[in-house]
Amino acid sequence: MSAEQAPGSHEGTGDHYDAEYYQGNGQAGDRPALRLYTRLVARYTDGGPYLDFGCGTGHLVRRLSALGPAWGVELSEWSARTARGNAPGATITTSTDELPTDGFGALTAIHVLEHLDDATAADVLATWRRVLRPGGQALVVMPDPAGRGRRLAGDAWMGFADPTHINLKPHAEWAAFLREHGFTVEREGTDGLWDVPYSRRPKLLDAARYAVPGFVQFLAGRMLLRPGTGESSMFVLRCP
Repeated sequence: MSAEQAPGSHEGTGDHYDAEYYQGNGQAGDRPALRLYTRLVARYTDGGPYLDFGCGTGHLVRRLSALGPAWGVELSEWSARTARGNAPGATITTSTDELPTDGFGALTAIHVLEHLDDATAADVLATWRRVLRPGGQALVVMPDPAGRGRRLAGDAWMGFADPTHINLKPHAEWAAFLREHGFTVEREGTDGLWDVPYSRRPKLLDAARYAVPGFVQFLAGRMLLRPGTGESSMFVLRCP
């Protein structure tokens, strides 16, 4: 299965990711998934300093800063300003050139790579290899168009809701791409089926049918679910 694109897809420039964008996708504020990602970083990486690559409005980097020194980098000037307000204990920059070489033990990139074409994604991975210390790790999450969530939702799948999703690769293709660009895949999984309802049942009944495994994973703070059984791909990577 080849990579897909969101309908009407287009590459987003920095000024695209503004208040209107975040209000539209419901990700301007804190959300439970960020608590899970923070716990996964604490469990599966060897410690900081921490870098949230594509830090959005700053709520994940704020959580990471509770684990140790944390930075965020963000293409959007609006997002960076907002992140500085939400995460006053973190260093937020809009330039990857300001990120110190070998300066980080762990990195997060939550729903970032699907916004980039392959050439740009390869450049980003080269930046990760530069800024991570040898043996450093990354938690990476992106939508999975071969996952069960897509099969259940069809054309209404959440991955198609954002037209700046220009690179929707299935899990296996992302795994190959990440390895091709120098990373070892240490763990892989999914976030579960959280985007209920998937049927015409009431939302609560649909959640009881589909969302329980993801909720158990959330409570455990571990990667328990097999790749392809949820909405997104999740990887823990190690730098050479």
